[in-house]
Parts: sequence; C-alpha cells; structure tokens
Amino acid sequence: MNIVILGAGEIGAYLAQILSKEEHNVIVIDKDPKSLERLSRCADVATKVGSGTDWQLLEDLLEQSPHLFLALSSDDETNFVACAIAKNLGYPKTVARVHHHSFLYRSRLDFARLFFVDHFIGTEMILAHDLFKCITNPGNVAVQNFAHGAVQMRSIIISENSPLSKYTLSELKLPENLLIGLIRRKPAYGEEMAPERIIFPRGHDYLMPGDEATLIGETKMMSGINSLFEIPSKQIRSVVIVGGTPVACQVCHILDEEGIHARVIEQDEERCRFLAEHLPRATILNQDPTDLNFLLAEKVHLADAFVACTDSNEKNILAAALAKQSGCSEVIALVSDESYIPLLRRLGIFFTVSEKISVANRVHAILQEDSVISVASLYHNQAKIIEVKVSSDSEIVGIPIADLGKYLPDDFLIALIENRGRIMIAKGSNILAPGDTVIVICHPKHASQLQKIF
Repeated sequence: MNIVILGAGEIGAYLAQILSKEEHNVIVIDKDPKSLERLSRCADVATKVGSGTDWQLLEDLLEQSPHLFLALSSDDETNFVACAIAKNLGYPKTVARVHHHSFLYRSRLDFARLFFVDHFIGTEMILAHDLFKCITNPGNVAVQNFAHGAVQMRSIIISENSPLSKYTLSELKLPENLLIGLIRRKPAYGEEMAPERIIFPRGHDYLMPGDEATLIGETKMMSGINSLFEIPSKQIRSVVIVGGTPVACQVCHILDEEGIHARVIEQDEERCRFLAEHLPRATILNQDPTDLNFLLAEKVHLADAFVACTDSNEKNILAAALAKQSGCSEVIALVSDESYIPLLRRLGIFFTVSEKISVANRVHAILQEDSVISVASLYHNQAKIIEVKVSSDSEIVGIPIADLGKYLPDDFLIALIENRGRIMIAKGSNILAPGDTVIVICHPKHASQLQKIF
C-alpha cells in the first residue's frame, strides 16, 4: 500500500518505520530536514521537505497513487487543513491525529465531514483509556477487549510460587473458553544479556515463574483469573497522578465517572489553577513529583495506584521509581521510548503505555478495515493479537482448522472464534464460516497477509 505521512515527529517516525518493515511504500513530509534525515537513516522511506498544507506538494505526490494520507503532526489545525486539501485533491482515505477531545464528539459541527477526515485518532483519549485499564486491573500487565467486549486479553506475571508451573499447558485445568496464547520468557539467571523469548505455545509447553503469560478468552471467564493464578485483587478507591497533561485530565474524568478519587501532582502553578477549575472533584497538589520527602509526607503508598504521565519520559521514570521506593505497590509510567522498558522492569514497574504503539494499532486496523476490526501489539511489537472478520471469499472457509497447516505460518495461531454471539476456543475440528469473527495471535510480519487469508 502507498502511504503518505505528514509529520516526522516521534509518532510519525515510529509509524513510518513499522509500515516500511511491513513492505508498505511510505512517503514522509516534514518541515524539518534534520528530522527527515534521522528517519531516513533508520527506515526505508521516501522523504519530502515541506508543509502538509502545501497543496502543490500534495498534488505532486498523487503521481505515487497514494492509498492513505496520515496527518500526524502535533497541531490539530494543520492536520485538519492537510486532510481537507488531500481529500479534495483525490486522496482516497484520510486520517487525522487529534489532541483536543472536543473534536471527537458530534455537536452542531461534524468535524469529520467539515474537514474531509475519514478517521480521527484521538491520542490523548486512547492513552487515557489504556491507562484506566491498567489502573483498574492490578496484577495484569496489559488488558485489551475484543468482539465488542465479549472477549478479553490479559497479560499477567506468573508468581514465583505458582503451582501451575509444574504442569504442561495441556495438563492445566483452565476454565472453558480460556486460552494461553503467548508466553514471554526472560533470560535465565546468568544469561541476562541473552534476548528474551516470545513463545507461541503448544500443549507440550509450560509456564515458569517470572513468565509473562497472555491469556485470551470470554470476558466473563476473566473474573476467575486472579484466584487461578494467585493474583491478589482489590477495589480501586484512590489514584495519584503525576502531571497535569491533557492525558492526565482525561484519566481524571474517567476516574471521576467511576467514583474513584484522584490526586494530581503538578509543579507548574498556573497549570494547577487550570486543573482546579476543570477537575473540581480531584485534589490538585502544586509540588515537585520527584521530591521523595513530599511523596512520603503525602502518603502516596496508601493510594491504590500511582500514575506518572508527564510529557517527559525521564520525569515519569524517576517519579515512578520514587513511588516504588515510597511503598506504592501498583505503579504505572507513561513512556514512549522502548529502550527504557528493561530498566522499568528491573525496577518492578510493569505497566507502561506508549502513545506511538496505541496509534500504530489504530492505524493498522484502518489499513485493513474491510476485514480487520482491531489490533493489539504485545512485547514491543514482537507479537500481535488481531480481530478479523471472515469473508465469504476466504479460501479457508469450510476447512477444519486442523487441516489449515498449508495456509498458515508456524507463528500464527487462531485462538478464538465468535459465531453468532457464541465464543469458543478454536479447536482442530472447528470449521470457519463466512461472517465469523476470529481472534488471531501472530508475528507482526504476517499482519499484512490477513486480508488474503481471511
């Protein structure tokens, strides 16, 4: 697919790299030649120095027969104008990144129709909901819903004393319609420099203490996971949030709707006044979130969760580490640089949410919207869980799953099937039918083949 991306910032550059690895033809536009030069050194993409609102530049790029225009700059208005120009020039599909959530709601103005935007990506809103899922699911590394909420994915850490590590997966007495779809295994002691292993498990595999296991199954079955894997459960009543960012504001609004009290720590006094006006039921604290004595005096360890979501990766990591030091059990850090992930894990901070990964998942669903409903990335894009609609033209319709070996790669697993509202674990005897929704777990390199397979 031919894709034009406006913006070589952190999100645009990340997405360009991912899409180019998936063999899409990518052209990136940005005013800053240095940003484009850095990107061209690490990704096989074409670059153009210029403005996304330069209609002549966008018209020239029509020679490349683009299928998709992604406006991912940091400015909402620029993204809107660029999409309007692109659509009127003949680009078939446009996507705009949006910071201000007010553009996402229909009012007297339909902004999608007004600015010729086919899809909005509300980055702050996506992040806020991702963070909320982390807050309300303690003990789970990641949570994702599929099939309109009927199917849920959770990634958990296997405890050191888990009795389940004694058995192979085929011997485990898991509830019906619950499947262990992936295992992430850290290097053994003394082999810290070795790469971690991502296992697409079969019946003879087993769990080890410290493994990160990804389970997928009916949402109603997930309530018993905590007791099955000996994960302590607790009710969330209060949350400490570091940073008065737009993402933090959205998280506070969601928490307030759920009756959860939030304390927001923000160092800038003027921003605190804004927060106090717009978050009347939250407690706003004008303090340095990296002051350990303040954190101890404020008794942040009594909060059910601590969320660091400033605009700085480094401040988030430092605040999260200090929160751990002060006794917080559940600490979440918002980071966009994956190189920090090993450090966070050593510090015991398992919950990290990346804006660029959330945006990439949304774009992948848009790229294949005829068949793909949703996409979730795991383990720094080393695996994907994808919700796919089976078409009547698919070659695998009517064939038992056990006989699909010649159609499917080894690191490709059909995990669950939804047929007319009924959820079932995919077994060898199951036969896919047109209209079924299938949950697939696979290596990212196979994502572009899904439309052909299904």
